[in-house]
Amino acid sequence: MSATTSPGRAAVERLVGSAPDGDCFDVFEPATGEHLARVAETSIVDLEAAIVAASDALPSWASMPGWERFEVLRRCVDALREVADELADLICAETGKPLAEAHGEAANTIRFFEWFSHETLRLHGEYWPGITADRDAAVLREPVGVVAAITPWNFPAFLVACKVGAAIAAGCTVVHKPAEQTPLTALALAGVFERAGLPAGVWNVVTASRPEQVGDVLLSAPEVACVSFTGSRTVGERIMRAAAGTIKRVLLELGGNSPAVVLADADLDLTAAQLVRARFLNAGQACMAANRVYAVEPVYDALVEKLCEQTETLRVGDPREAGTNLGPLIDLAAVKRLEDQLAAAVGQGGELLTGGRRSSENAVSAFLEPALIAAPGDAPPAVFGEEIFGPALAVVRCRDEEDAVRLANATEYGLAGYVFTRDRQRALAVARRLVVGSVAVNRALISEPQLPFGGAKASGLGRERGRAGVEEFLEFKTVHLG
Repeated sequence: MSATTSPGRAAVERLVGSAPDGDCFDVFEPATGEHLARVAETSIVDLEAAIVAASDALPSWASMPGWERFEVLRRCVDALREVADELADLICAETGKPLAEAHGEAANTIRFFEWFSHETLRLHGEYWPGITADRDAAVLREPVGVVAAITPWNFPAFLVACKVGAAIAAGCTVVHKPAEQTPLTALALAGVFERAGLPAGVWNVVTASRPEQVGDVLLSAPEVACVSFTGSRTVGERIMRAAAGTIKRVLLELGGNSPAVVLADADLDLTAAQLVRARFLNAGQACMAANRVYAVEPVYDALVEKLCEQTETLRVGDPREAGTNLGPLIDLAAVKRLEDQLAAAVGQGGELLTGGRRSSENAVSAFLEPALIAAPGDAPPAVFGEEIFGPALAVVRCRDEEDAVRLANATEYGLAGYVFTRDRQRALAVARRLVVGSVAVNRALISEPQLPFGGAKASGLGRERGRAGVEEFLEFKTVHLG
């Protein structure tokens, strides 16, 4: 390794290796615009071979006793723990997120893979003696089969753990298509598992710059029993239509436009700190963080002042420098989309209180100052109904709790919601009325491996994480014993 090799390139060399022969595509660092690596452009022949490999590996992996699968996955997790720092370097390089956040993602990835490995020991069935006078019955849980896992770029390691970790713990095999912007992290993870002893064919990574071509083959392949996708609603709809032809199980996490309801008795210092920390995580590119804040009239002005103060202290810049809070967005298309949304919000009556400007840019992406935009509840900009995927937080003045809850639910999405109040019973009452899959009270980041996560309405189908996330990859079989 030369003295000028960047930490990201060093991590590629260590965890991924050199570029393969044949057709490739390039991966660039959003923070610098520099070339990071070349990655294989999976051909149709290669993709079909990956599906066959997963199908061939399925019988032995699915029939392996849970304690044996646990031993295999335990070794894989131990091996992953040994390269956690290099994994963080790779995440930082591919996404542009601050290195401290990348270390957090690497740690969470290991934690979730470890939790799912222990689920192999807890996948029990049921036995019903004397279900009738002359018959017993058993309920078996069996792997659904080959899973197509399609993961996004914003958390290129953690969301792999949520999908692939659950699927292989359940006894399924996987054909995994990572986002074209961040394929290296997926290749690194699968490589670590392979070297630690995961059987060949259990986890197959296919990389491509043209995701539609790969998706079409995966969704039409009869060998694929289930598809798990995180991404946009548009692509999710396309997947549902395509999967219908072979009656595949479909699991979708299609993003969110998460609301936070702030009531009159909320601790405003805590509320502002939580909202700013969560909203601007990964430069605002996190589907579960609050996009929209609905604050009731008595606390609105004080909360907006605190949000402005804290937002303006955030540091935008080099993700590898200590103290950096926000790196770049993933690419220039994402930057332009957010700038257009901010312009639309102002044009529809919103007031840009701070931020929203490019602080620097390169050929791949740009850095945006974190933005705060305010609006009255009687005429909020229509763009607030969209998912805002970037460093921008909308704050809306509401008359009362009823007004806040009504506006919070006024979107097609329903992934997560937040409530800020000192009254626990009132918080629970509001939580019940929010049409979302998860609600957090007095905090704005929620992710634990034991708890199911997923959306309502257009935010998706099914659940990830927790026992429910594993059972999404299981079939229930009832056996009647005469």
